[in-house]
Amino acid sequence: MSGENNRMFGRREMLKSGLAGAAGLAGARVFGKNSASAAVPGRRPNIIIFHTDDQDFNTLSCYGYDVLTPHADALASSGICFERGYTTTGVCTASRYALVTGMYPSRCLSRSFKDQYAGKIAEPSFNTRFDGGEHTIASVMKSAGYATGFVGKWDLGGFNFKRKQYPRSEFWAAAWRADSDDADPSDPEISAILERDHENMQKTIKSFGFDYAEAITNNPESWANRALNYHNPEWITDRALKFISEKRDNPFFLYMNHTLHHIPHPQESLLTGDPRMTQGGYLDRVPDCMPPRREIFERVKKEGYRPETAYCTWMDESLGAVLKRLGELGISDDTLIIFFSDNNVPAKATIYEDGVRVPAIARYPRMIRGGQRSQALLQNIDFAPTAFELAGEKAPSDMHLDGRSLVPLLDGSAERVHDELFFEIGWSRAVCTERWKYLALRQTEEALEERKKKGGFLYHGRALTPHQHNALLWHPSFLEPDQLYDLPNDPHEVVNFSHTPEFAPVLDDMKGRLGGWLRTFDYPFAEFTG
Repeated sequence: MSGENNRMFGRREMLKSGLAGAAGLAGARVFGKNSASAAVPGRRPNIIIFHTDDQDFNTLSCYGYDVLTPHADALASSGICFERGYTTTGVCTASRYALVTGMYPSRCLSRSFKDQYAGKIAEPSFNTRFDGGEHTIASVMKSAGYATGFVGKWDLGGFNFKRKQYPRSEFWAAAWRADSDDADPSDPEISAILERDHENMQKTIKSFGFDYAEAITNNPESWANRALNYHNPEWITDRALKFISEKRDNPFFLYMNHTLHHIPHPQESLLTGDPRMTQGGYLDRVPDCMPPRREIFERVKKEGYRPETAYCTWMDESLGAVLKRLGELGISDDTLIIFFSDNNVPAKATIYEDGVRVPAIARYPRMIRGGQRSQALLQNIDFAPTAFELAGEKAPSDMHLDGRSLVPLLDGSAERVHDELFFEIGWSRAVCTERWKYLALRQTEEALEERKKKGGFLYHGRALTPHQHNALLWHPSFLEPDQLYDLPNDPHEVVNFSHTPEFAPVLDDMKGRLGGWLRTFDYPFAEFTG
């Protein structure tokens, strides 16, 4: 569960939209496994997805806000800064499932998901996890000959190894001891328990196509162990740099996942956290890949920024460390970096713009002309087909891909790859075009009966109702079944045009678009698939 980490700058700032779309030719299309492009014969690009958590636009200077993020600014000025980047779903688990698989979360292959929603409306949120055997972006890149790495937050389940390693009673005794509120990770015995659990998580993640899996974390606030309730970007960054250095001579794919800016509020971690405390055990040294935490805080104040924004700079220093290492190794021009967040915060747990519209930046000097601002629609399901095209690899015939390759946007051969995007969470579904957004809310009879018994509001889903309550206060039509918004003129979706006769043809068109998507799923959705 997340909090209002990023709203300290004012709850309803407008997104800086309306800028010019991408234009120009900046490189060659990529075809063939052994010849990535005409510009770089024989070299396929390295690909890094720098994935953040609960990141709002107001934590980045390149989106027009008063924070110190020079490395993200540099990434944007040498690449493309997208104004219309989206996730599929406004919570982390489902969003990450979409990125890793390239398909919408309601296509989840987990047996528990399929059994729970057989014959009825699916409710994708935190329940779209792996059972095992799924194709992933990593497994396909590995088959293409790429070294594949993972660091940071996983949140996709599949941890089936640790209970097999020792008897059930011993497992629970060890887990309870390591996760008690006063356990000390610097105690060698507690550290050994954490290390053993981390090793089992490594085995699980490697089973999904990753050669390398390090610095694996959960959400910091998920621990009863108070010493672990802190962010540790240095640990994640250090292990990412290790992978980059080790694999620099051949193409690699790195999925780098931070817990910033999720709760607990990262500013507290910056000022009081111990960087040696990790969910994988107590480190024997503080990673030296980023400036010391206090130094970051003092620098922010010295340069005239509000000290409460120092956590934004903390994240930026991790990106800076990655960019620096690529430069030191002489592979900056050969590396595509995609900077993206799993969801936004103000309307988290919904599919309103403030829940699914996120910062998105791409840089690949061999292909992308720098300094671009783009209004093109893109979504996290697009990263897998993009990586496959750049690697010259086809997805397996039994791997469903909902996304489209972004290479035409990156090389300047097209100004858009999508005419519309689809979104889903709980009992709501939506579709957007460049101008319009239509959201359908169809609460189930089961949910309505539950509300009668318990009272209170019935939201858009069962997950994170405090967040949804905030969204209810900001969106006057939150509980209406049909919602139509004119996004360029109303990016925060305040005025619902679904009842306006003038826009009836638009409403019919958008409903038709949504129905077209919904009929491709295995689950019904009210009248759209009846």
